[in-house]
Amino acid sequence: MYIYIMTDQQFNDYLDSNTQLAERTIQSYSNTFTKFENMSKNILTASQTNIINYIDEYDASTNTKLAMINVVINMRKHYDKEFNKITNRKLQLADDYQQIKNNIKEEKKGELPTSKQLIAHENRLYLDGEWTGFIIVHLMRQLSTRNKDLDLKILPADRSQRKGVAGDKNNYLIIRSNNAQVIRNNYKTFKQYGQKKNLVPSRKLNRAVKEMIAERDLELGKDEINLLSTKGGRKLNEESIAKKIRAFTFRGLSESDYNKVFVSEFAEMKDLKKLEKISDNRGTSLEVLLKEYHLDGV
Repeated sequence: MYIYIMTDQQFNDYLDSNTQLAERTIQSYSNTFTKFENMSKNILTASQTNIINYIDEYDASTNTKLAMINVVINMRKHYDKEFNKITNRKLQLADDYQQIKNNIKEEKKGELPTSKQLIAHENRLYLDGEWTGFIIVHLMRQLSTRNKDLDLKILPADRSQRKGVAGDKNNYLIIRSNNAQVIRNNYKTFKQYGQKKNLVPSRKLNRAVKEMIAERDLELGKDEINLLSTKGGRKLNEESIAKKIRAFTFRGLSESDYNKVFVSEFAEMKDLKKLEKISDNRGTSLEVLLKEYHLDGV
């Protein structure tokens, strides 16, 4: 069966009328569109059954098929085309995907370390003078960050005030005399939650930053300093950021796994205050946090 997604004009009209779409969402939609390039009918005029069959037969993960269905539903809804049968299929796939995630959670239970092990690893990095690694895992624990959040420019407090860091799309680590501040203008749910500012009252963090800068033969306030960079000081792309972070985490764990450890332990302790703090730091609702990261919340 051959169906094509829609005309370029139809796609552009949809984007023009949905100005709230993030750049990352637009890119995701564009990538998903290519998966329909072998369809000979426009998805706006093809029957719902044909579209469902095409997606079911497409060689991809359940998650990818859900993304394909979401695109179809959004487009057909925008152009006032029927999508009730497609929605029913989406609900079935969503149930399948949730079961897959629940199975993964069960497998993770016996594999993930405890929070004490993560903290011990963090302390070892500090004692061994692995300054970049310590800064990464320390902020992951303190602020429950995603990978993208750690793409930080490092500035002294006075320079940050002059630059007015509130107005751009960068994330900053501001070094003060007795603490540090992380300002996030670029993270996954920025459009929903806006800029995030977090104080990190840690003398260890301040020392680690200063030692790392000295090792790189740079000067705070004069040179451009990125926490995550190439040997030449250039910023990393998202894939390289993830690899860089996992090079320093305990057993190469992902930021998602780190979050699962702390969320699961706090949930078992029924420590609502700490869970709410993680929810706020991460920029996600408490409901979603527990659903996605609590290993016993299946």
